[in-house]
Amino acid sequence: MRNIFAKGGIEFLAVLFGITISLWVEDQRQEKDIQSKLIEDYKNISTEIQSDVENIDRIIEAVQNQKILLRKIIDYTDKKLKFNEMDILRSIEKVTAPTFFGSLTSYKASVSSGRLNFSTDMSISNEISLLYEHFYKRLDTNSNLYDLRLQKLKSDYFIDFYSLVHGTKTFDKNTLNILYSDKLQNALYWILDYVENFYLKRLGDTKEQMKITKRSIDNYLQKKLS
Repeated sequence: MRNIFAKGGIEFLAVLFGITISLWVEDQRQEKDIQSKLIEDYKNISTEIQSDVENIDRIIEAVQNQKILLRKIIDYTDKKLKFNEMDILRSIEKVTAPTFFGSLTSYKASVSSGRLNFSTDMSISNEISLLYEHFYKRLDTNSNLYDLRLQKLKSDYFIDFYSLVHGTKTFDKNTLNILYSDKLQNALYWILDYVENFYLKRLGDTKEQMKITKRSIDNYLQKKLS
C-alpha cells in the first residue's frame, strides 16, 4: 500500500512539476514578447517625439515672429511709428496664433496595450508619462487659450479693419480713432503679454522635456540593442 501511495505521490509531483515548468516557460515567453513589443513602442515614441521637436521649433519661431509683429502694431497705435496704411493693414492681416499640439498615436497605442507598465526601467516610463500627461496636456490648455484670445482680439477689434484689409475702404476718422485707442492697445498687450510670459515659456518647458524623454529612450534602446 505504501508503495502505491509513494508511486502516486511521485506521479503527482511529476505532473505538478511539469505544469509549473510549462507555466514558467509560458510566462517567460510572454514576458519576452512584451519586452520585444515595448522596444518597438519606444522606437515609435522616440521617432514621434523627434518629429514633435522639429514641429515645436517651427512653432517657437513663428510665435517669436508674432511677438515682433504685435510690438510693431502697438508702436503704430502709440504713434511711435509713422502712419503707413499698407504696412498697418498687412500687419493686422498677419496676426495669427501659431499653436502646438503634440502627436499622441504611439504613446496611446502603448498605453492601451498596457505594455508601458511592464518596462524593466520604470524611470523611462515615468519620463514618457510626464511628457504626455503633464507637459503636453498643459501646453494643449495654453494653446487653446492662445487661440481664444486671438479670436477675441479679431472679433472685438480687428473686425473694424476688415474692409480696409480687403481694400474696399481706406482709413477714415473713425478707424483712425480705433487704431489709436487705448482699448485696441490694451487688447494687443493682452495678447503680447500672454505670448511672452506664458505661451513661449510653456513651449520651451515642453521642448526641454521632449529632449529629456527622447534621450532616456534612446539611451535605453542603445543598451538593449547593442
